[in-house]
Amino acid sequence: MSIHVEFQPEPAPLASVIVVAWRQAPYLLECLRALAESVRDAPYEVIVVLNETTPALRAEVHDKVHGTTLLTTSVNLGFAGAVNLAADQARGAYLVLLNDDTEVEPLWLEHLIETAERRPLSGAVGSTMLFPDGTIQEAGSILWHDGSTLTVGRGLAGDSRRYDFERQVDFASGGSLLVRRATWEALGGFSPDYFPAYYEDTDLCLRIRQLGEQVWYQPRSRVMHHESTSTNPTYRNFLFERNKAVLRARFPDLLAERVTAAPWDPAAIEEAVWRAMGAPARVLLVDDQLPMPAKGSGMPRMAEVVSLLQQTGRYQVSAWTSLYGGSNDNDLMAQLGVEVIDGPLEEHLATAGRRYAAAVFSRPHNFEIRAPLVRAAMPETKLIYDAEALFFRRIEREADLAAGTPREADLRAEAAGMQRVEEQIAAEADYVVTISEEEAALLVPSAKGPVVVHGPLLAGIEPTATPYGERRDLAFVAGWAAGPSSPNFDAMCWFVRDVLPKLRARVAGVRLLVTGIGPPEQLERLASPSVVFVGSVDLAEFYGHIRAAVVPMRFGAGVKNKTIEALQFGVPTVATSVGAEGVPLDDPDALIVADDPASFADALEPLLSDQAAWQLQQRRILAQVARWEESRPPSVWLDALDALTGARHGRHLLETAAE
Repeated sequence: MSIHVEFQPEPAPLASVIVVAWRQAPYLLECLRALAESVRDAPYEVIVVLNETTPALRAEVHDKVHGTTLLTTSVNLGFAGAVNLAADQARGAYLVLLNDDTEVEPLWLEHLIETAERRPLSGAVGSTMLFPDGTIQEAGSILWHDGSTLTVGRGLAGDSRRYDFERQVDFASGGSLLVRRATWEALGGFSPDYFPAYYEDTDLCLRIRQLGEQVWYQPRSRVMHHESTSTNPTYRNFLFERNKAVLRARFPDLLAERVTAAPWDPAAIEEAVWRAMGAPARVLLVDDQLPMPAKGSGMPRMAEVVSLLQQTGRYQVSAWTSLYGGSNDNDLMAQLGVEVIDGPLEEHLATAGRRYAAAVFSRPHNFEIRAPLVRAAMPETKLIYDAEALFFRRIEREADLAAGTPREADLRAEAAGMQRVEEQIAAEADYVVTISEEEAALLVPSAKGPVVVHGPLLAGIEPTATPYGERRDLAFVAGWAAGPSSPNFDAMCWFVRDVLPKLRARVAGVRLLVTGIGPPEQLERLASPSVVFVGSVDLAEFYGHIRAAVVPMRFGAGVKNKTIEALQFGVPTVATSVGAEGVPLDDPDALIVADDPASFADALEPLLSDQAAWQLQQRRILAQVARWEESRPPSVWLDALDALTGARHGRHLLETAAE
């Protein structure tokens, strides 16, 4: 099949993709074809260096490839010299090196650029390199004490989650590597001391680190790579050994901090990967699902905590879940730099070289079942219980609703049993984090260690500015992971059955929009023109089109995140007493509380139909939110982990690991 490749001229490229071809370069045209077909949303230019290539290849490229800057050399400049030549011609803010024997996947370049722009300290970002059979060739690389190197993840399945998260690496292959132009120019490009090839990318990445910048691995940027067979193996080994000696002479202090070469030892590889990440304290998160904000059930809080820990650079979170939530969940975790653990937790805890400074457990059953596994495998690991809500109080309130029915006695017994469980968890955990002062006070008498309150306010939320006339509808923001037994299920049924008909009789065209992934089938039967299930949403955009939020909970415990969240977005909200529990209000009128169907409908009617009433209520909310922001306390999670781990992270861990 004849290949013709056409690149569109770009007057202001953000990225300059540099492809160096040497001698026959049998994969070059396929490389350029894949590049032209795979990049859609980034302005880029392509610079091809025909480095001592054959006359036949030069003629073929001139005939079949259009829209590139083409540079031709009659002698071999080596990889470094050819790239340096191209970089002098490049116009982009990012230089992106790409081997001529690769084929990029869709969004390859976009992921590299997005990572660099999101991580301002990054001087370079590397890709996942795959073998033609789809297995991993490289997921970042590590550098040993003697200057030898190892590609991480080699031979793993292409969809393995073992290294499927953004992280700092010692270096990334020049076969697919983004480098900031400013960084490149500060370093003077590739060193010519590694002619004709090998170790120039390692040298560059180490010099980037010496500048105080970072080298990151981006797993979503993926490239299929035909490993080179053009160099005689004996000559290739000679070049490796010679250039390794150059590197060792140039970076003795940096190499002194690396692990003794043991590429056959999983524990040594684990430690080398960890050191390349900056030797952060490892934190294990155990929960039912990955912390996705759209799922509710405490997930927005935990997602915020995970993001906070990752941003410090002092901590590295690894998440194990009993129910894996899907590829989109893993994309978010990968972007945050969170490792998502496959397989049984017991197997993971037996990973050679793996140590956790702390383990965080959400929900009683996870602590009951899995905290003993962590204690047995890693006795020094500190155990933190995230008491997102006290489950026994939720069950007690459900029993109150069932008063006089056959279910009441069973629920009372279940609540008593759960109270014993939660008090025992407090007695065993090294630290307990609650969401309200009231629930903290209930656990203090049983607790072995500190019980602290992590307030319900979520970070990064701004009140929506959409005016009244551009809004409509009611919103119930919910998660459905707990199924038909959940407070959300009961709240939805009660509102649709008892409140909504009263409201529809007064307000024409009223609709309830219900968020959340996978609502129970029994609820989906309630769908109608007045009840619309919208699934996962962007909350800022969603709340920007809503006139009022409802929190019609009749049982539950803890502060309801959905209540706080709606108020932080500046949306008038009506809640039951349970839905309003624990919300810290200076102005009690900022949140409207109604517990019977008639008063709930009465409270909603003016918010939907009276602009002046809606605006008055929003002003109260905005004033309350402003006071919250003024007095927002720092996160207790960092204080907790710093107190528990002390010097267990950073340099101390490096020293103990070497003992």
